Amino acid sequence: MHFGWFPLLLVATACSGHGAAHSAPQYRPSDVRELAALPPGYEKAESLSAQCTGLRGFRVIDDEALGNVDCNVARLSRALRSRAGELAADVIVGKRCRVRGGERFRIRCSAQAATAGGRVKSQAKSASGQPSLPAPSAEQVLDLDEPQPLESAEIRVSFAPRGSGGAPPPRSYDRVAELQYLPVSRAELGQVSARCEGCAELSLRHALRVTAGSVGATDVAAVRCFQDDASVRCVATAARPWSF
Repeated sequence: MHFGWFPLLLVATACSGHGAAHSAPQYRPSDVRELAALPPGYEKAESLSAQCTGLRGFRVIDDEALGNVDCNVARLSRALRSRAGELAADVIVGKRCRVRGGERFRIRCSAQAATAGGRVKSQAKSASGQPSLPAPSAEQVLDLDEPQPLESAEIRVSFAPRGSGGAPPPRSYDRVAELQYLPVSRAELGQVSARCEGCAELSLRHALRVTAGSVGATDVAAVRCFQDDASVRCVATAARPWSF
């Protein structure tokens, strides 16, 4: 089965069929809960969907959307929750994801945003004064690393392999460190870059680690960010793992 190469796409439509405009986020993705069914006191809001297409294996990456390079259910789920937060919805219900294809694949996830009624909102406001947890959760750490998940469609990333050696297996971005310099004892895997118009440098640095992890790098070193025409671009050296 063959697919066209589409960037990560997220759509929110109101129940009446009209599109919903983007607004300042009311909730962070980590604040939005995923539930199987509509909880008491909540009302259905917009229908949400997100999709991406990916290609498995070690390869050259040439100016592709970050959402496609890191195409997985976790990223799409986070995009759904991010869009729900922009719509002032702190719950999504009935999430379903479908994966189709083999080496080249497509994932599509959908869910329904849900907003609280007046009584539930009052209870949530009363509970907001409770002390926070002593340490952030994994999802809260993602809020810090990737403040705008919906930028995955706007950020374009590249990877140019260098040197010789086998293809290391991919790894998650949180297992990729950012170093000031590449140690002389480490071999270069290639160069990674990320660019975006209007994105924060922090988001681009996150994209470098995500891209490097997708090709099996353990570190990104000597990160440099600069203005490139209308876009901000960051580049770095990806380090090859000691062994795999």
